[in-house]
Amino acid sequence: MLGPMSAKRVVIYMPDELVDALNRATAASPQSRSEIICAAVQQYLADGAGQPALAGAMNADEAFFDRVAEMMQSGLLQPGDFTETAQEEPRPKSKLWIN
Repeated sequence: MLGPMSAKRVVIYMPDELVDALNRATAASPQSRSEIICAAVQQYLADGAGQPALAGAMNADEAFFDRVAEMMQSGLLQPGDFTETAQEEPRPKSKLWIN
């Protein structure tokens, strides 16, 4: 463990089988359940798990903004092209259907 640090209480939900396995591991370990869970989460984050999805979203956003910038530089898009507000289509009136 990293030693003394500030901490927050977090509520998590785990399947009963996982809680039982954690309790067995805690009984045979000098670490508490919280310490074991913290170590597992730290390892998960250190391995980069969960990062590809976030990185993919960031790359998609960056690619979009890069493409918009290219289109503006080439003159295909102008800053005023998107100043108009989208007009709502009229909603259909509700009708009573009789069969």
